[in-house]
Amino acid sequence: MNKTEFIKELSEITNLNEDKCKIVNDILENTFIIGKDNKDKILNKIKEKLNLTEEQVNDIYNKAMSIITKELKNKIINPFKNIEE
Repeated sequence: MNKTEFIKELSEITNLNEDKCKIVNDILENTFIIGKDNKDKILNKIKEKLNLTEEQVNDIYNKAMSIITKELKNKIINPFKNIEE
């Protein structure tokens, strides 16, 4: 999955426009996603940039992580499969 596909899928499942999803994507790309402190940094940055509630930010974060987890799982299970086929 490339960046554009990630942003499009995130937009579909969060009902945010693609510009806001690009901001979320940039935050995720620029912050190491593993670790409690980093999760808090990501949540705070999303909340600050998009002016959303804690509940909305947590929902966006969880949905973004589910997309990333799904793609990592697909790569591990099928490392040589071209997903676009």
